[in-house]
Amino acid sequence: MHEELIWADYFAAAVPAGAIFDLTVRELRGIASVSDSSQQNLNPGAELCLIGLVAYFEAFCKNHFASMVNICPQLVENLHVANRDVSVKAVDLLNLEAPLSASLGFLIVDRFDFGTPKSVNSLYMDLIRLTPFSKEEAEMYGKILDDRNLLVHHGGIFTPRYAKERFIAREVERRRLFMDSLLVTKDQFVAASAFVLDISRKMRVSTQLALRNLLRERGQEIPEELGKAVDALAWKDDLEETA
Repeated sequence: MHEELIWADYFAAAVPAGAIFDLTVRELRGIASVSDSSQQNLNPGAELCLIGLVAYFEAFCKNHFASMVNICPQLVENLHVANRDVSVKAVDLLNLEAPLSASLGFLIVDRFDFGTPKSVNSLYMDLIRLTPFSKEEAEMYGKILDDRNLLVHHGGIFTPRYAKERFIAREVERRRLFMDSLLVTKDQFVAASAFVLDISRKMRVSTQLALRNLLRERGQEIPEELGKAVDALAWKDDLEETA
């Protein structure tokens, strides 16, 4: 079965999730670099870049997870033992052009939520016995998510829920509710992108190592193209740290 495949067949759009994420971060930084960097005014360019960063990172977590299942379908057993729903519709199988072994992960991940550090940690723990976010990293990313959600759902205008989580409870700050807006600068976006990019790259390395060790422990022969796919899980492009 594996001899009919090339390494790229195991990845969404035939490109490793890490490569796609590196490219999108580079593009977002390019957009942010020409945005208004004023500390006093709203910066729609930086705001949109922050929203995009979170969206693309969620897609990375999802597609990387799916590719691991594609490479090693036996991982579905771990998800099943953890009471994850790994059923697929027969009609969806009919629409697959590639062999099932290279696409099973794509069918399974659609029902999983990769939107928070807690859900990502839980899913990756069930899949491969590791948690991508440390406690401190989860808290930091949670703040980025708070900002993203405020921008998407409230246009950045401060709400009681956001204030409760992010403000010191003082009267002067209560008066800012429904009046003032979140300010996202170019530098703030670049810092956020560096942090999320670092999380992404640590995920790639740790999951690749865990999967390679699992295949070795099972004594499973790794065909050449499958081995290339395992290597590609840790894909890393050279990116400048600042936009």
